[in-house]
Amino acid sequence: MRFEQSEFKWLILPADLGSLREFLEFVVQGAKDAEFSQEKLWKLELALDEALANVIRYAYPEGKVGTIRVGYRSEGDGQFCVRVCDTGQAFDPLSADPPVLPPDIEDRPIGGMGILFMRHMADEIGYRRKGGINRLTLRFLP
Repeated sequence: MRFEQSEFKWLILPADLGSLREFLEFVVQGAKDAEFSQEKLWKLELALDEALANVIRYAYPEGKVGTIRVGYRSEGDGQFCVRVCDTGQAFDPLSADPPVLPPDIEDRPIGGMGILFMRHMADEIGYRRKGGINRLTLRFLP
């Protein structure tokens, strides 16, 4: 089944850490309305938090102001789709190599796990850049 972009519910806010909570609350409420389980809500929130944090930290170079547009839709077969859009620097998280982790947790660096979390929490993840817009899609299956 194909959905048009207008079927997404959207929220547009500045690309800064102060917007993070509002984005998360917006999407999580949509997932609750779609009767997502607590386990799926937790995975959705973690994956989205990481995706948004990456855009906030890296998409816009120092001094450049930008926005993030986050949308979601509940799909008829119980799937829930989240899209994160920005006009910052192009970056395909699917092309990033997974981090190489030392076996001892005490030797692991802080950070660098966001893309790995997104890949493991979402059932499907997709990226494309078109017309100067990064579009990251996270899909969660029932």
